[in-house]
Amino acid sequence: MNPISSQIRIGTIGELLVALRLLQYGVQAAPPIKDSGNDLIAVKGEAFRAIQVKTTQSECFQLNNLPGLYHIVALVHLVGEDQSIYLDQSDVFLLEKKQITANRYRIEDLNDSKMNETLVERLFTSDGAPCEPVRAPAGIAAQQLVRPEHR
Repeated sequence: MNPISSQIRIGTIGELLVALRLLQYGVQAAPPIKDSGNDLIAVKGEAFRAIQVKTTQSECFQLNNLPGLYHIVALVHLVGEDQSIYLDQSDVFLLEKKQITANRYRIEDLNDSKMNETLVERLFTSDGAPCEPVRAPAGIAAQQLVRPEHR
């Protein structure tokens, strides 16, 4: 088996921790089948969110190379050394795309964005109300909305 670089190992641990913590609040999250630039696709009820995960063991996050399309950036601060990561001491911070105003964030400035039930509920609703489902216009069958690609 090919070796896993430290960067890939740390990034993967961050993605798994975000998915696990979101699940604690009733949100299902998983990586997309194809690498579309988003690390996780998260679902709660009828709300879908694309999440970009940035993980660090330092006191500062660098937000370089964010994809064009995403809803939330999850910033993961892992606590530990080398291969000993203390997940119970590690923190996850969630920022909406519209909140991203800098390329660099210090952990001490992110306290209002630390993942909690209220924040997750807000991020997975629209304007304080649950996201409305997409409905087919009257007279159009749902099958007509999806058109398979022609080969």
